[in-house]
Amino acid sequence: MKTIDTLLVENTSLFWDIANLQKLDTLAIEERFLQYWDWENIKNIESIYGKDALKKDYILLRDKKRSHFSKKTINFFNLYFHV
Repeated sequence: MKTIDTLLVENTSLFWDIANLQKLDTLAIEERFLQYWDWENIKNIESIYGKDALKKDYILLRDKKRSHFSKKTINFFNLYFHV
């Protein structure tokens, strides 16, 4: 299982606008991985944080007044998380 630090280093292009990746909170990390996802990274994030926690955070991020998720992304994760 990969660590969150390993995933951040391997996916620096997702965080091109962030100077210090170590200062990111869980929601910010999850939002980027969910927004620009590939299946392997989603499974890694899920194994690190847990599916229930990821689902809860996805719902918070999806329901924000200004969500960054596309309609396709929302549709996929709504089906995936059964929400």
